[in-house]
Amino acid sequence: MLRAIFYKEWLKLRLFWGLAVVVHIALIGYLLLSLRSTLLASGVVETWATMIGRDILMINQLTYLPLITGVCLALCQWLPEMQAKRIRLTLHLPIDNQLSIGAMLGCSIIGLCLLFGLDAVLLAGFGQVWLPRELVWRTFLTCLPWYLGGLIGYNIVSWWILEPQWKIRCVDILIGAPLVALCFLTTQPACYIQMFPWLIGLLLCTACLPLYSIYRFKLGKQ
Repeated sequence: MLRAIFYKEWLKLRLFWGLAVVVHIALIGYLLLSLRSTLLASGVVETWATMIGRDILMINQLTYLPLITGVCLALCQWLPEMQAKRIRLTLHLPIDNQLSIGAMLGCSIIGLCLLFGLDAVLLAGFGQVWLPRELVWRTFLTCLPWYLGGLIGYNIVSWWILEPQWKIRCVDILIGAPLVALCFLTTQPACYIQMFPWLIGLLLCTACLPLYSIYRFKLGKQ
C-alpha cells in the first residue's frame, strides 16, 4: 500500500520536480558563472579579500529559492487533494491515516532534501575550483538556514492547507509566518551557527503539524 502511495505522489508531482531541478540548476549555474566572471575581471586575490573583508559571498539571489520551492511543493501536493476531496479517499484506504499522510509528507521532505543536496553538491564542487575551502564552508553555513526555512515553510503551508476550518487557518498563518521568518532574519555570513540546533528542532516540531490537521479533518471539523 505504501508503494502505491509513493507511486501516486510521483505521478502527481513529477512535473513539479522536473521544473524545480531545472530552476535550481539554472540559478546556481548563473551564480557560479557570475563568480567566475568576477574572478576574471577583478583577480582572484582581490575578490577573495573583498568577500572576506566585506562579508560578501555573492549568493544572495539564492536566499528565498528554497522557501519558494517548499511553498510551491505544498501547494501542488495538497491543494488538489483538498479541492477535489481526494483526501477523503486517502483516509479511507486500508491503512492507518497518520501513516498514509505521513508517507505523503515524507516523500516530499525526502525530495526536497535531495534537491537541496544537489544544490550543495554543485555549490561545493564547483566553488572549490575558484574559492578556498574555508570560503566554501562559510558559504554552506550561510545557506543552511535558508534551506531549513524551505523545509519548515513546506510543513507550515501543508499544515495550513490541510486544516479544515478557515478560522483556524488564520491562526496557523499568524503562528507559522514568524517561525519561517526566523530562518531569514539576516544574510550575514555564518551568523546562524548557534541557532542550528533550534532550527532543526523547529523543523521536527512543524513536521507534526500537518498530521494534527488531518486528525481534525478525520474528526469532521468543518
